[in-house]
Amino acid sequence: MQNVFSLSRRLSLFCAVTLLSLQGAQAQIVTSSSALDQLGAPPEKAKPAAPAKRAHDTTPTTREKGQSHTAARPPTREVKTQESQSGTAAPSTASTAHAPVRPPPAATIPAAPPPLPVLTPTPDVALHPFPIPPQPTVVVAAKGAATPIAGGVRITFAAGSDELNPGTHQAILTFGQSLADKPNVRAIVLAYSSGAPNDPSLPRRMALLRGLAARSVLMNSGIASTRIYVRVIGQPPAGAAGAPQDYIDLTQSDSQP
Repeated sequence: MQNVFSLSRRLSLFCAVTLLSLQGAQAQIVTSSSALDQLGAPPEKAKPAAPAKRAHDTTPTTREKGQSHTAARPPTREVKTQESQSGTAAPSTASTAHAPVRPPPAATIPAAPPPLPVLTPTPDVALHPFPIPPQPTVVVAAKGAATPIAGGVRITFAAGSDELNPGTHQAILTFGQSLADKPNVRAIVLAYSSGAPNDPSLPRRMALLRGLAARSVLMNSGIASTRIYVRVIGQPPAGAAGAPQDYIDLTQSDSQP
């Protein structure tokens, strides 16, 4: 009986000691876990105290942050577009590289040459030649004479008159006939007239009438108007005493057209 009692007493004591040890272990675990957490964590640095911001300063910062986020977005879109373009361009180049090459078409040779072009004839246009002036009136009683000069003839007139007599008229016709076989030679008519020294217009008008009379005779004889040059000089230069003052000189030119 004593042994049984001692054995039970020993068991109870053992259980009590075990419980006490378990309670102490739990206390140690609790204390040791907090210590381990503090030992395992890196030492925290002292953070500076942030200054207090005003209410009106918070909005710009938020806007700047929003702008920075929005500004950062376009490059990503550009990269995507570039990637999409590069992705679409690659198949096109690949398709052109592998496209079959078509041979050039064969040359076609016509069976016969083309017909000659038909040219329309030039329409006939009626030419209107320069009208020939009427033949000047020949006055038998008119004063005047024909005198040969170097290369031509000189025709004299009465003072203040442009009338031709049969002799002077025939001399002009003979001069025109000498030009018929010379198509490149021209007739030069130099017309003079006397008058008052203080009125040069009247001698020039009379000299013009005499030159036109000789021109009319030459044109009626078959000389074209383009080959007749009438030069109105007016009063003749001072010469020897008794030299004629009213006359025309008909000469041939040596110039070619």
